[in-house]
Amino acid sequence: MSEVHEVTLIVENIERSREFYENVLGFKRIEKPGSRVELGAGGCSIVLEEDFEEEVFAQYNLRKPTGKRGNGLVLELNVDDVQKIYENAVSMSVEILTEPKVMWGRNHFLLEDPDGYVLGIGKSV
Repeated sequence: MSEVHEVTLIVENIERSREFYENVLGFKRIEKPGSRVELGAGGCSIVLEEDFEEEVFAQYNLRKPTGKRGNGLVLELNVDDVQKIYENAVSMSVEILTEPKVMWGRNHFLLEDPDGYVLGIGKSV
């Protein structure tokens, strides 16, 4: 069976994104050499990479993100305390897209990270 190993998010400012994922969502950094930031996410890692040079995008047949990043993608995260993360996000002026509510057996809300990636924050009820 296949499983998700890591999710890489290409970000404009790696320090701003690192602070968001650590301070708002409570992720812990996995110390590794190199310029990328790797955050533990259960059995998977969320990797933050700052925008590559054009040549690197071309080398891997990738396009540099334009406009709001993450259009069409919702990254769903399971958390222990939805309300705590919601209140933390509100206090830090994070863009909240939906209020917490119970749907499909989950207490859940949506927010945007600093680069516009949409994150679903939830817990089974």
